[in-house]
Amino acid sequence: MYMNFWYAAAESAEITDKPLHAKMLGQDFVLFRDTKGKVHCLSNVCVHRGASLAHGKVKGDNIECPYHGWQYQGGDGVCAKIPSLGKDGKIPARAKVDSYPTQERYGLVFAFLGDLPEAERPPMMDIEEWNDPKWRFTTLRYEWRADWQRAMENSLDPAHTEFVHPSMGYQGGREDYDVPELDVVEHAWGVGTMTKFVSPDLPHEKMKGLKGEGQMEAGSTTWGTGQSVTKLHFSPFAWAHQYTYTTPIDQHHIKRWFVQGRNFRIDETMDAPVNERNLAVVDQDKQVVTRLEPFMTPASNTEEVMVKADAVIGRFREKLKGYEANGWRIDLDKVNALKDKKAFAIPSPARRTNKGWALDSVPVVNPGAVTTQAAAE
Repeated sequence: MYMNFWYAAAESAEITDKPLHAKMLGQDFVLFRDTKGKVHCLSNVCVHRGASLAHGKVKGDNIECPYHGWQYQGGDGVCAKIPSLGKDGKIPARAKVDSYPTQERYGLVFAFLGDLPEAERPPMMDIEEWNDPKWRFTTLRYEWRADWQRAMENSLDPAHTEFVHPSMGYQGGREDYDVPELDVVEHAWGVGTMTKFVSPDLPHEKMKGLKGEGQMEAGSTTWGTGQSVTKLHFSPFAWAHQYTYTTPIDQHHIKRWFVQGRNFRIDETMDAPVNERNLAVVDQDKQVVTRLEPFMTPASNTEEVMVKADAVIGRFREKLKGYEANGWRIDLDKVNALKDKKAFAIPSPARRTNKGWALDSVPVVNPGAVTTQAAAE
């Protein structure tokens, strides 16, 4: 799992003036709205005695610990009140928790889980058609017991469609089936490809007639480590674009928001059959991805036999190696070895300039690359 990317934390409607607990990247967080309606995301561990802030109360623009009433400001995580010190007591400088930048888009709340300053942060994936009246969107949320990288690579995989999704392939029944040479396209924070292939009509009665000439074009592109868009072009005119936001809960579980836009049959009555079809396709992927061995993606490509259809997956793995070289990959072995003895926090941007934190930053693979962070701490 990697820090220094934007991750979907919750749906906007879930965040109120009551604290909400969220687990991401193996760490615990609390989210809440302040008096102006702004969403805040903080590390969940009170630095006094380790209580869960998400089980406390929102007091104005602060979150109050349920154990001893310490209050932390949403905007910067600095402790603003320690009742036991009295009205004029001096609050220790180390009394602060990490506070993370947030954005609300597409009905979701995103948190930037890392310490990069704003100018250096990887961008969030945009939904280009969101405000286009010719497109209609529906959103699904689901959780899997799966390795986040396995799930991301499944979205990229151009060869699985033929065998995993009956509505888009022939289960290997066509003698002329193959995956053509892929044109792998890269951008600064991701990779992708589009492939043309023959597919059958969709089985749902309201979905039939979308294949046009019997050939469709489809492919996926990643953004960072947990975001991707899959474009399904059933014909030159009927398109569905599926924006998937994947957040690792921990190393064994993921949560996903599946935001699909369509430019055909955009009346509201089609939402139910579209979601029904999408859930069926999601379940087809789940049946494969959650049963892969080993559970985690192998550390080396030599542990698998890769072929030309896996070219885009190979490039995605190379991108991850680059993020690891930046010092952004969390060292889960160290975290797990100490999980009952030590609490960590994903480092927030404030750690670049402020010293004196009670909780250590999560350990990372290749820590020598994180010189600025180490110096600040």
